[in-house]
Amino acid sequence: MSPKRLSRRQILQTLGVGGASLLPFVPVLEAQAAPPPKRIIFFFTSNGTIQDAWTPKMVSGRLELSPILAPLEKFKSKLLVVEGLAHRVVLEKGERSGHFAGMSAALTGASNKVTDRSNPSLSLSTGISLDQHLAAQLGRATKLPSIECGVQVVRVFATLSYRGPYQTVRPENSPYAMFDRLFQHVPDPTAQDDAAARERLADRKRVLDAASKDLDALRGRLGDSDRVKMEGHIAAIRAIEHSLTTGVGVASGRACRKLELGAPMDIWENDNIPAIAKLQMDLIAMAFACDLTRIATLQFGSAAATHRFTWLGPEFAKEYAGDPARGFHALAHRESYPASKAMLIRAHTWYAQQLAYLLERLEAIPEGGGSVLDHTAVVWCNELGTGSTHSHEHLPWVIAGGAGGSLKTGQLLSFPREPHNRLLLTLCAAMGVPTDVFGDAAYCTRGVLSGALR
Repeated sequence: MSPKRLSRRQILQTLGVGGASLLPFVPVLEAQAAPPPKRIIFFFTSNGTIQDAWTPKMVSGRLELSPILAPLEKFKSKLLVVEGLAHRVVLEKGERSGHFAGMSAALTGASNKVTDRSNPSLSLSTGISLDQHLAAQLGRATKLPSIECGVQVVRVFATLSYRGPYQTVRPENSPYAMFDRLFQHVPDPTAQDDAAARERLADRKRVLDAASKDLDALRGRLGDSDRVKMEGHIAAIRAIEHSLTTGVGVASGRACRKLELGAPMDIWENDNIPAIAKLQMDLIAMAFACDLTRIATLQFGSAAATHRFTWLGPEFAKEYAGDPARGFHALAHRESYPASKAMLIRAHTWYAQQLAYLLERLEAIPEGGGSVLDHTAVVWCNELGTGSTHSHEHLPWVIAGGAGGSLKTGQLLSFPREPHNRLLLTLCAAMGVPTDVFGDAAYCTRGVLSGALR
């Protein structure tokens, strides 16, 4: 018979006072009868998609992925793809449409209002966002109710999360600062005082070394599953630490970008976007593994993001004369040009590859006879359906993971012109906090999406 599972409280009691330093690093070891907790991640990308290259098919009852979604093939059985939904609240009740209104409505399902008449192109939501609603309901059991990670989010008004009407939650763009928020005794690599930074780095290493020794004392008292899980967490935290200080990627060990010795990564350098994104995804996965939070968002830029996919080829560095938009935003306006459309497909496929990376990180963490991914819903959302027309119809929604078995995955569901509020209601139900209304009540009358829940 395998050793009895120990709770976090029992572990810390066993370790004594010195074991308190382990708190951020020790995962919750569930009681034998307790199911793993449910978690959710909102993965945001902007500028719509290319509909004919994004929309998958159901062939003989099986999900057949599209070119853009092809990087998710490994996880096809764990995908729920929903097409046809619309931001009806924006189309019919929003004060204006466009990128920012779509982003404001995406997780709130509420109308948006212009709050600064001197800049009528900007608008804010009149409701709370789903991530913050769930954080209020489910976040009391963890150190942080939620975390909001950004990859070069430059506009405070174009954020995904709202604590309430007009109350934006700005993402944290720095993985260094996010690491500090999640884990104590962590130096700030951007500190001007190099000596102080080195001392804080030494403190972090001492904490990790002490935690490892405490774990060594526990290994003989844990079951195989919990022992492997705990060892994996310590190894992953050390890998993240190494990546933050050297610029070397966690997953593959390959250099993401050659840095001068000791220099921190510039989080605002366009070409660093892939490396920044990977660090943020590693931190989200580790936060879930250590049960520091169960709600997260990852936002690639603001609505109408302007970054340039130069890591995919030099042609992405081009700017377009006569178009006031820049980068990705300007490229999305040119979908009617075959060469630009091909580039857009490559860009959206790259986003799918990033999502696949995040799913792999979650899948690699064992939990409850499965993985953390099995107990998580990862929701890929966008502010538009099509960037070239600023359409709020045919929104590209992809949900990965099972939310603890609550979602029927491995399928495509189609709901032409149905309000996306129904999906928000569905996600509430999947997370165990069902409600009849989320956002504008007028768009919730038909309830959850049929066929999406088990």
